[in-house]
Amino acid sequence: MDETTKAVIERIAVKYNQPTKIPSGDMTTVFYDCFQLSPSELARLAADAVGDLDHDIFDMAVGLAYSGILFASAVAGGRKVAILQKDGNLFGPDVKGRRVMIVDDVVHSGSRIREAARKVVAAGGAVVGFVCIIDRSSGACTGANSPLGAPLWSAFQADME
Repeated sequence: MDETTKAVIERIAVKYNQPTKIPSGDMTTVFYDCFQLSPSELARLAADAVGDLDHDIFDMAVGLAYSGILFASAVAGGRKVAILQKDGNLFGPDVKGRRVMIVDDVVHSGSRIREAARKVVAAGGAVVGFVCIIDRSSGACTGANSPLGAPLWSAFQADME
């Protein structure tokens, strides 16, 4: 990771003096506020996460509402984008017959992206991978023992404290 990307991640890091409950329900001393990212920063982080992948590995991105929507557009790089809404419904182009990349901003345990994968598969899509800005799973969602069933790519890895 280059110095510019490190500076972007540091800028969105909100640090607490004691463990604090964040929106995921986890307790931590650092929260990454990805809503502060500009479009150009999202594009940089998408390139860091998936820039080395073959262009034809996926047909579309599905962003998890609300936090993964803007990053999904950056990851898609001109491909189609759908949204998995908070109510569990898919909005946008049909995923049926498509190779889909599931996108969120921060992954903790992987439960949100696993549930998204179930929805995409039920709608006829094939999940080929997952992408996030920050992977806080401490390796639980990566590698050969990943419970996700497909690779997870991220721009930055940070353990939960």
